[in-house]
Amino acid sequence: MNRTEKIRQFIEDRFLVEFGGDVTSGSDLFKAGVMDSFGYIQLMSFLEDEFGIAISDEDMLTSVFVSLDAIDGFVAGKLSERERRGDAACAG
Repeated sequence: MNRTEKIRQFIEDRFLVEFGGDVTSGSDLFKAGVMDSFGYIQLMSFLEDEFGIAISDEDMLTSVFVSLDAIDGFVAGKLSERERRGDAACAG
């Protein structure tokens, strides 16, 4: 299962929603009534645990990720950032 599928599976299982009908990967999950602020915190915790990334309070407050596409893009960016830091540490 790839990164996007893992995130999608978590959202579908946790929030009892299926992507593909009224809710798409680009849907605002707050406006669609899928997720609330407590659910958002749960999602962020899952992302940290599942992908080994650190999500700062600033990340959570300044860039609220409301769609599967946006969440997946955020995680991809964090993983890429971590890889760049790792490569820089190895090169040093």
